[in-house]
Amino acid sequence: MAGEQQQHAHATVAPQAGHAQQTCPACGNPVETVVRRRKSLGIFVPEWVPGPCRNPGCPQYAPAEG
Repeated sequence: MAGEQQQHAHATVAPQAGHAQQTCPACGNPVETVVRRRKSLGIFVPEWVPGPCRNPGCPQYAPAEG
């Protein structure tokens, strides 16, 4: 429908373009950097956040999808 905006929870892997390596807050292992969007003053701006932890021994472990 014209004029409607939809909010999607997109999370894509960020390119390593000068961003520091992110670490899991629970276990400290390196994780992927994920780009999320947030709305600020009517526009979407990128926000680089740590991705899911892939360490099976971590309390915040997230199995790989697919």
